[in-house]
Amino acid sequence: MNPWKSLSGLATWFMRIAMMLMIFTRFFQTFMNFNLISSDFYWATAFIVLGVLIFAGGFLTKHSLTVISAIGLLILSALQAYWSYSGVTGIFAQWLLMTSVSLFFVTNGNK
Repeated sequence: MNPWKSLSGLATWFMRIAMMLMIFTRFFQTFMNFNLISSDFYWATAFIVLGVLIFAGGFLTKHSLTVISAIGLLILSALQAYWSYSGVTGIFAQWLLMTSVSLFFVTNGNK
């Protein structure tokens, strides 16, 4: 039963926008500090670039940009979830949610 199938496109765009907002609020300040010595800067840069690419991939007809950037976000988010695990906390839930949204885009592309 799929009574709301017509809203699936809107739902995927909401996930893209939510992911961009999450990445922006989490990593923008670290990125703007532009500390090339810190590994946090490189993590922030990777998340921001991949987040922009997954958003931009929604405007294309091919799935490749979305899937490739989602694979990158999936790997980075899963690593962050693993490293931040110290029981079920808000930070762990944030990374797990980002991992699951990334997995959705890996498996579905631009559908």
